[in-house]
Amino acid sequence: MKKSFLFLSLLILGCATDYNKIIQATESAYYGQNYDSAIPKIRELYEGSSNKDKLLFLMEAGMIFHTKGDYVTSNKVFKEAEDIADNIKVSMTRSGLSFILSDNESNYTGEDFERVMIKFYIANNYLLQGDTNNAKIYFRRLDFELKEMRFLAAEYRQNNAARLIDAYVSEKLGRYNDARVQYKNMEQLIGKSQNLIADRYMLAVREGDSSDQSRYSAGRSSLQAYNSSMQRVSPENEKLSEVIIIHEAGKSAIKMSRGRLIEDEYFSAALRGAVEAGLRAKGAGASLAGAIAALSVAENPIPVYKERDPKGSLPKRYYINGVDVGYSDIMNNYSETALNNFNENYKALITKNLTSLAVKVVAAVIASEAMARAIESGGKNRNNDLVSGLIRVAAGAAAGLAVSQTIAPDLRCWRTIPSNFQVKRIFLAPGEYDFKVESAGSVVANAPKKLLVEAGKPLFVSVRSYTN
Repeated sequence: MKKSFLFLSLLILGCATDYNKIIQATESAYYGQNYDSAIPKIRELYEGSSNKDKLLFLMEAGMIFHTKGDYVTSNKVFKEAEDIADNIKVSMTRSGLSFILSDNESNYTGEDFERVMIKFYIANNYLLQGDTNNAKIYFRRLDFELKEMRFLAAEYRQNNAARLIDAYVSEKLGRYNDARVQYKNMEQLIGKSQNLIADRYMLAVREGDSSDQSRYSAGRSSLQAYNSSMQRVSPENEKLSEVIIIHEAGKSAIKMSRGRLIEDEYFSAALRGAVEAGLRAKGAGASLAGAIAALSVAENPIPVYKERDPKGSLPKRYYINGVDVGYSDIMNNYSETALNNFNENYKALITKNLTSLAVKVVAAVIASEAMARAIESGGKNRNNDLVSGLIRVAAGAAAGLAVSQTIAPDLRCWRTIPSNFQVKRIFLAPGEYDFKVESAGSVVANAPKKLLVEAGKPLFVSVRSYTN
């Protein structure tokens, strides 16, 4: 009998896979700026992974190459990720496909705002290579996604950094209507900030729209324009070129365990009710107490997003030729989006996954009951009600324990992405300038030391910072 119960307890035992541990070596190398070590590590993970994790590893790899400054390879990787993501076109949160078992059976699909982020990085990589035309193509694709999301998703999923940079690119290409549309979209989403009013004023200047120049004239003083000696000059000066800083700040929020399932009163009560109803319907009510007791050790299968780098996510000051030119604006907060998207849907996720989870528990208990009856039929005390009851309670406990071992949160998430995206536009006379980012307490992993500003050409500058 002891051997039978040992087999019973291992009947459906599973082992958890923790993405935090899987990606740890790659992530440590990445945040240690050892990209030559991070790249083969992420390549090994990608080549050794099943199809269900390919998208996530491509997203991580694209970020590593981007931060390294290899924008060509980054785009090759992100385009492969884009192909996979575009074929999925379904949100994990809306579909309820995951968060059931620790074996992470479902494909990593990413959220809609992450699929937008893939296109955003492709567009930015083109900008950092000086290719505004191909960047505009991707901003157009990205805009289509954002329009679709406005009908299906909450406003917080909108990517205002992408909208703002698209507007700047459109202005430079003479596509003033595209720029105006993006500014109007942003006004609806975030209101008329002083910098947005300044951008509308500059658009009016470029279009020669005197009416809009008058309407947005209050923004003129916020435009930062400098001559080669870093003295303030008129922003309307056509000889000035734009410098647009795209600052990727902090480390993104990540998925973590919520703790034991039983510690959540709502989830544990709902699961108990569903399991009890299922067992009684199958005539296995005697195993209920053992099954519920064993499930008390189970981890909550729905994770929680938590911030991990609030200090590194704060805006930083920039210095050009030693002159303080101020801070950038946070235009898209990826961490905040992930937190809102996931945590606000917690009860909905419970509801979507409760039935499936209860079915698994009930099925395991029924299988254990059958084994318990086989044990009884072969035992000497088959007519002893006490022994029979104990066998069934033990069967339920073994089944509950086995299922509880397979219940664990799916902690897969995009871990190399920044917490937020900040943008700043400055107008400079052509020439070479020293560039410095305030770095007290932070690692500045990717920022040029010199700015080479050319006449008639916008200069896009990438900065990556965080705290370790």
